[in-house]
Amino acid sequence: MEDRQFRNRIYWITFLFSILVIWVHSFNAELYLGATEAAARAGRLERILGEDLGQIAVPGFFMVSSYLFYRNFQWSLLAAKWRSRIQSILIPYLLWNFLYYAGYVAVTHIPAIHGLIGKPPIPFNLPNLLDALINYAYNPVFWYLYQLLILIALAPVIYPVFRRTLTGEAALLLIAFALWKGWDFPHLNMDALFYFCIAAYISLHRTAWGAGAEARPAHAGKLFALLGSALLLLIFLSLPGSLLHGRALAIVLYRVWGVAAVWSALAVLPLPLAGEWMKHNFFLYAIHFAWVRLFNKAGALILPPHPASALAAYFFMPLMMVAINTLLVKVLTRFSPGLYRILSGNR
Repeated sequence: MEDRQFRNRIYWITFLFSILVIWVHSFNAELYLGATEAAARAGRLERILGEDLGQIAVPGFFMVSSYLFYRNFQWSLLAAKWRSRIQSILIPYLLWNFLYYAGYVAVTHIPAIHGLIGKPPIPFNLPNLLDALINYAYNPVFWYLYQLLILIALAPVIYPVFRRTLTGEAALLLIAFALWKGWDFPHLNMDALFYFCIAAYISLHRTAWGAGAEARPAHAGKLFALLGSALLLLIFLSLPGSLLHGRALAIVLYRVWGVAAVWSALAVLPLPLAGEWMKHNFFLYAIHFAWVRLFNKAGALILPPHPASALAAYFFMPLMMVAINTLLVKVLTRFSPGLYRILSGNR
């Protein structure tokens, strides 16, 4: 597969995952309708996208990030890879966390906006600042980047384990067993480790796995038959009394299956080149949470308290976020391109 086509598919899949993430954070039924039966019905419709489909988005981000990090990886590239991720992840992580903290400090001290935000006045002090910078205290969606930074820092451990077939497969089984038992690390989520490591294994074994994942499938029917068989097996193993029933591992495997299904569908489809507005997904991820909350709270005050209002706001939220993202990117790249490069991780 030509590198240009591979990169184009990466743009498409990360854009689709970004749309799903927006829906994950856009639940609004109770905000519009209160704790009513109408809110419950609207919420069930929203959860089809926000939970049933949307929960594959962040696992997909972990897997794409890992695959790209370990694609053509060798020890001599480690320092360069780390330098690149300092620019593309660590610096934006710290800067966005500071901006969110400063923003909350500012708006919670403005009486006219304070009620809309729904937070008490937040003081600006060193403990709060450190909590914001390190622990993403005022930017909750950046939990993903926090996990990703830890996983990237673990490259000297992950690479030697997963570059070898036997140790890599044994490590994946060990992580799967830990998920089955419900074990976790203090600062690293076990499911994040699994998503990252399974993609690292595929990327490091490109001859056997990665090349097939990157190529356009020669036999789409066989591919989807395999995916269908895997799904049926997962369903069977998740039945009451079965091996995976009630286990976190079942959820993780369903999400891995979902990422594989989306990637396979994109591999089969004749994708057009991704538009420029589809390529700013990090910036979209960074800004969407605050805008989604603002739009939902403002909408609940302005629009009539009807299920149609909540559902319309919910389903059209990604469109509004992409429009705002595109506008902000155009303004920043025109008037402050250096700032945009830092905020977007030099993307």
